Amino acid sequence: MTAAGLVSRCAASVVDVGVVAAATTLAGVVVSGIRYTVDGPPFTFPPLPGWAFGAGHTLLVVLYLTAGWTLTGRTPGQLVLGLRVITADGRPPGPLRALVRALVCVVFPIGVLWVLVSSRTLAVHDLVARTVLVYDPPPW
Repeated sequence: MTAAGLVSRCAASVVDVGVVAAATTLAGVVVSGIRYTVDGPPFTFPPLPGWAFGAGHTLLVVLYLTAGWTLTGRTPGQLVLGLRVITADGRPPGPLRALVRALVCVVFPIGVLWVLVSSRTLAVHDLVARTVLVYDPPPW
């Protein structure tokens, strides 16, 4: 299997950003709807301090990535682009390895640029978690 390059990785990330943004918006609408039902008008998004929004969003992204990589080896964006995260034995990473990979992706996103100089086309999060992102189109 061939390791995925920078353009494929970034295109998949764009799709994933859209999915996470939609999930964040949906969560805000649900919380606002509950608040509206309990307290009455007006229908507004709950006021959150910036740090709380940032922490919540970061947690959502880490959970999103960890779940996708643990369950199927790919996020929805990677599915669309025909990519899959695998370990040396060709299987999706386990929960701990997927969590480590997700944390490195979120904390050090510029590490993806390492694929430009890596002879095996690995990003920093691949090196740390001992994974590789490969081209593996879905069977449909």
